Amino acid sequence: MLLYRVLSAFVGIPVFLYLVWYGGLPLLISILIITFLGILEINRLWDKMGIKMWLPGALVSSALFVTSAYFVEDGVKYSFAQLESGIVLGLAIFLSLIMNIFYLVKVYPSFTFTDLSATFFSSIYVGWLMSHIYLLSQTSSGFHFVLLVLAATWSTDTCAYFVGTNFGRHRLAPVLSPKKSVEGAVGGVAGSVIASVLVGYLSQHMPIINYVVVGLLAGTIGQIGDLAESALKRLAGVKDSGNVIPGHGGILDRFDSLILTAPVVYYFLRVTL
Repeated sequence: MLLYRVLSAFVGIPVFLYLVWYGGLPLLISILIITFLGILEINRLWDKMGIKMWLPGALVSSALFVTSAYFVEDGVKYSFAQLESGIVLGLAIFLSLIMNIFYLVKVYPSFTFTDLSATFFSSIYVGWLMSHIYLLSQTSSGFHFVLLVLAATWSTDTCAYFVGTNFGRHRLAPVLSPKKSVEGAVGGVAGSVIASVLVGYLSQHMPIINYVVVGLLAGTIGQIGDLAESALKRLAGVKDSGNVIPGHGGILDRFDSLILTAPVVYYFLRVTL
């Protein structure tokens, strides 16, 4: 298992970083593929809970959210029809809602409001959140900031694991995730801050205090994302969301923290830079 994890990371991380560095359509397409795989996984989780998500609706809605990011340059606007970012996102949300509500009316009562909620939530949770990786890459010094988010997120996971394993005494969320500890959570935040500051010292694009704040945000929000996905898996009664990544489980298992840290860092940068 450890060998598979190492090999997957050895291959996957350089490929993903290259796509972020290259940017444009190749990165957008790769995020779309990751998003579609994530939607398939969350559909499996809903199915285990007895909720019938409308898979085509969730896939199309997620595609709308991800591709809308393509028409936002540097978080402001893109030359295509000069649409402002708020209008692009609003249009994506409107089209998604109309499509899903039309399906609800068409097949009622076999498709319930619970199913509709699961469908729309899934497209937001996977598609809209994932689109922020592309949005982050389009900011000024985008590669640097994506690298910052990745370093902070992965350092959180790694440090939380090792600190929790060796020093964990107080359970963080005993019902939800019995192995996670308060000491591990603190270690994860500390690891995120250290990684963020190191990235800042290597290539400083903003004041060091901003890197500290990014580390605190990513270290905290990333662990919340991890616990949220654990909640979904526990409700579904499964260990992993999927098995597409050898040694890591599914897309949601690998990106559960990143899909929350990317948006929070993106909006922090939009406010402060």
